[in-house]
Amino acid sequence: MVSQGSRRTSLTVDPLALLKREHRMILDRLAMVETAMSPRSSGSGTVKGTNRDTLRELLEFFTGPVDVHFKREEVLVGDLLRILGRKQDGQEQFQSFLDEHRALKADATAVMRQLARKRVNGQNAAASKTFGGWRALTAELHALIRRYRGHIACEERLLFALAEMRLTAVQRRRISRRMLQV
Repeated sequence: MVSQGSRRTSLTVDPLALLKREHRMILDRLAMVETAMSPRSSGSGTVKGTNRDTLRELLEFFTGPVDVHFKREEVLVGDLLRILGRKQDGQEQFQSFLDEHRALKADATAVMRQLARKRVNGQNAAASKTFGGWRALTAELHALIRRYRGHIACEERLLFALAEMRLTAVQRRRISRRMLQV
């Protein structure tokens, strides 16, 4: 039991460490998607019903819950722009990271729609004509995975490196508190 006279403690998390941990979680999820679509996991090289279900479950993260991570990065970008006093040129550079978040989510949503159109016992004929079957879906999944990995590498190499160099401990604590409210 906590006495009323005790001071309230606040949890401080390094915002960059938090974002990097979330990146590792995203990369792990991408590796699981690759495993679920691999020929070894599906037997004959075609995606079986259980693998489709697994893929759907794994991809749901990229159409919804990943928003928390994206919002936390928006907090970092907004504060970093303000702290650095960046004008138009800096804003455009950082805005590309935020635009990429929307594009990644849209791509994941499109892949989920394609996956939902496939029947459990085979390909939906209309989807087969429109999307070129499972090969096209697999190609789109691989493209989404490459795009996510490239995006994460770019953020860590540019955005996080800049933040590590320029943010003070006080600024990091303020950003951390705001991120944890997302």
